[in-house]
Amino acid sequence: MDNVVQQLRKAREAKGLELKEVEEITKIRSKYLQALEEGDYGVLPGGVYTVGFLRSYAHFLDLDAESIVNTFRLEVTATKVETTSHNAINETNWWQRDQSLIMKIIQLYRAVGGLLIKTKKLEI
Repeated sequence: MDNVVQQLRKAREAKGLELKEVEEITKIRSKYLQALEEGDYGVLPGGVYTVGFLRSYAHFLDLDAESIVNTFRLEVTATKVETTSHNAINETNWWQRDQSLIMKIIQLYRAVGGLLIKTKKLEI
C-alpha cells in the first residue's frame, strides 16, 4: 500500500496542511485521513467508505483520484491473494495432520478388530 500512502502524505505535506485542517475542509475525520496515509485500512469503516474517503481526499489534494483508487484496489487485491494463499497452505497442513490422525485411528480399529477375531476363533 506504500504507493497510495506515499502519494497522499507527500501531496498533503506539499500543500503545507495538517490533518486537522484537511478534516475541517473535507469533513473526513482526521483519524480516517491518518489511516489512509498510514495504510491502516482496518481503522476505516468499510470498503465502500474507504474508497469514497480515498477518492474525496485525492480530489482535495489535486491528485488523479481514479488512479489512486485503482492502485489502492490492486494493492488490496494483492494483499488478499497473498493472505488467501497463506491460509490455504495452513489449511492443507491442518488436513494433512488430521489425515495422519485418521489413518492412525483406522489402524487402531484394524488391530483391535484383528484381536477380537483371533479371540473369537480361540473360543470356538
